[in-house]
Amino acid sequence: MSKSVLDTQKRKALLDLCKTRWAERQSAYQHFYQSFVFMVDALEVIGYQHHLDKYGDIYSDWDAKSRSEAQQIAASITSFGFIVTFLTVYKYLSHLAGITVKLQKTTVDIVAAHEMVAEVAETYKEERKDIDEGFDKIFSHSVRMAEHVGTEVSMPRIVRRQQHRSNPEVSSPKDYYKKTVAIPFLDHVLSTLDSQFSEAAKVASSLLGVVPSVCCSQEVNLDAALEKYHQDLPSVELFSGELRRWIKKFEKMPVEERPATAAQAIKVCDPDMFPNVSIILQIACTLPVTSCQCERSASALRRLHNYMRASMEEQRLSSLALMHVHYDKEVNLDRVVDLFSKLHPRRLELDTLL
Repeated sequence: MSKSVLDTQKRKALLDLCKTRWAERQSAYQHFYQSFVFMVDALEVIGYQHHLDKYGDIYSDWDAKSRSEAQQIAASITSFGFIVTFLTVYKYLSHLAGITVKLQKTTVDIVAAHEMVAEVAETYKEERKDIDEGFDKIFSHSVRMAEHVGTEVSMPRIVRRQQHRSNPEVSSPKDYYKKTVAIPFLDHVLSTLDSQFSEAAKVASSLLGVVPSVCCSQEVNLDAALEKYHQDLPSVELFSGELRRWIKKFEKMPVEERPATAAQAIKVCDPDMFPNVSIILQIACTLPVTSCQCERSASALRRLHNYMRASMEEQRLSSLALMHVHYDKEVNLDRVVDLFSKLHPRRLELDTLL
């Protein structure tokens, strides 16, 4: 690399595509994009001995296998089809990066998740509607990026019969990649969002109807929530009258002071006065959005139950796992010592143990 690149403090190393955390893949795409030009130069130095006027001081004679592999990689990543496809994926998947991180947090309820998913889905619908304008920017960016690495604008040859790739009747490379890359990719993202969150969206929309900021301003159909959770409610037949009393409680309250989330609403809900509403709010607050919390517990268990603790009993292992998972909880050591001394009386003075 050139001296200016070697001396910079903002260089980002290439990342492997993580198989378990999708959000890390977006970071890998970002690092690849920012290092693309310099990576092509490095491959050309290794494979073809180019740019020796700039990088000759760090060049060493590479073996035949390394040169062959560098030539193959350079030819793959500098093809115009690869550049257009990469920029299309990099741009459109950026809308999912934030929500992927949000859905993995422990404090997200299903109502908030439904709102975030709905916003992202609406964004993709707008991208699909304005595909001509959006892809024009991507294609122009691809042309500039190709010029930096000496690649000409091209597209695969159109033939009469094609079985292994799309073969649309187009007149320009921009139309070809728009029809074969951008449009199918956006359609796939939209269909995946609908299939993954359709049931959750239905339930979340129903649960949203008991939040005061919503039920006081608009009428929400709660049939889906009542049908799904009728066994958990103490008296489903009385829910409509109870909901009217719940709405009257907040009608005279200023709009900005009404609870806007299920977590805020459950704090002001009296379970004796509103038993059905209280249960609905509890479900809205505790219904998990993803399995990330369970996966975190499994990861903690893998770290705890190692070969040094192979003989640990289940009760002690569960207690140790809770302490490890909830490490931010403050523990009163004096109270722990007192409880231990009462549970296991011995002829020991434990007052000054700690």
